Amino acid sequence: MKIVHVIESSATGTLSIVTMAAQYQADKHDVTVIFSRRPDTPPNIATLFPSNVTLVEVGMSPKHFPLSLFALRRELKKIQPDVVHCHSSFGGFVGRLSSVFMRCKVFYSPHCISFMRKDISPLKNVLFKAFESAACLRRATYIACSESERVAIKQALPFVEVSLLENAVDLSEFKTLANPFHPQGKKTVLTVGGIRPQKGFIEFAKIAHECKELNLRFVWIGDGAEQDRALLEQAGVEVTGWKSRQEVIARLNDADLYLSTSLWEGMPVSVIEACAAGLPLLLRDCAGNSDIVADKRGGCLFTQTTEAIELLTQFVADPEQFRHATLPDRTAVFQRFSVERFARNLEEIYQI
Repeated sequence: MKIVHVIESSATGTLSIVTMAAQYQADKHDVTVIFSRRPDTPPNIATLFPSNVTLVEVGMSPKHFPLSLFALRRELKKIQPDVVHCHSSFGGFVGRLSSVFMRCKVFYSPHCISFMRKDISPLKNVLFKAFESAACLRRATYIACSESERVAIKQALPFVEVSLLENAVDLSEFKTLANPFHPQGKKTVLTVGGIRPQKGFIEFAKIAHECKELNLRFVWIGDGAEQDRALLEQAGVEVTGWKSRQEVIARLNDADLYLSTSLWEGMPVSVIEACAAGLPLLLRDCAGNSDIVADKRGGCLFTQTTEAIELLTQFVADPEQFRHATLPDRTAVFQRFSVERFARNLEEIYQI
């Protein structure tokens, strides 16, 4: 079977999912990845894929539209794929339209669909839904990465087919690196991700500022606009910039608690990795986060900044008890988010 992955957002969690899928598919299928290079695209992107995966670079950002649509269609006609799997909102838009009238199955993974955003106006939300509807000119099966995303898609676009395929992560490097309990010294509160509105960096800064008397060290692994980074640093947060995956894993294993202030998520890879590292979780109750902390077990969910501060106060007062109440079941984490489960379920979806 010839499989083509179309990825415009070639960075962070979206890239990791495509890389993982391609690695497992390349043993059995002819796999091509058509990608668009962005400022945050790893310069060594070619080394992330097996040598038997073909990489094709096509400019797919909105500034290249509509030329990107024709360039992508040209590549697809050369390959004549059996399956086209589009990733992220704009990749899904141009990928689906470029395959109109082609004899292939089309799948679309939004990786947190655009109209789930909480930082846009009602008008922009309507426009995003209109773009999604327009792209449905080419019939495709949506693949939601969480139950929250599946529900959001069905509510907005009740006429489309939606399959659920929860994110997965290669957790092999975590199996023997369970986070140890550090009974003494200053505790480290960590988060991982881009410094942008989705990740709630303003709230993270506020929490860090309000908790200055708690003897906590707040660390943000990631980067963003200079003024946004400065806001965190002024609140006493250590901003590390982007780190390699090995460095992130090492940081997770040295931390004491994972804090997510995200306003919305698809299903965050960083939180899954924190689970695997054996970190207690303190997460804003939003789509994606609430899917990982199922039935409010294996972590604490908060809705107000004051709740997060109170929970951190409890953590400092009795960290061992807090860990006991909020640690995820690591065995269940390794089963639920395994790459093998992801690859198997994706194959089943392709056969629909």
